[in-house]
Amino acid sequence: MKKYLLPAVLILLNLQSCKQKVSYDHLPQGVKTNFAAHVTDAKEVTWEKNLDYYFAYFTMNGEQGMAVFYRADGNWLETDQALSINDLTAEQRKMLMRYKSADIKKMTEVKKNDNTDEIKVKIAQ
Repeated sequence: MKKYLLPAVLILLNLQSCKQKVSYDHLPQGVKTNFAAHVTDAKEVTWEKNLDYYFAYFTMNGEQGMAVFYRADGNWLETDQALSINDLTAEQRKMLMRYKSADIKKMTEVKKNDNTDEIKVKIAQ
């Protein structure tokens, strides 16, 4: 019986950290208020949460791949936006020249509440 205890505990911990869909009605008021102020023209919004934060996926101004992350108290953590190669500066494109465009799976601009903005690039392996 003991040999099944550790796997069961690990499975339960993993399930707790998984994302859960959340309806707008079940969001904390601070998240609703800050989202409405921060993102004024969002369309097709879906909400999820995990243990640490709430996040919204949406389109805005015709651009897909937007996500905003909030703590349960409504404090904004970061905004993620999908990028294409055309969204990059000439210098940024030059840095990516060693990769073929087919090797670049995903690019995301991440704007954080501590002003440590970054661009994440996922490369096929």
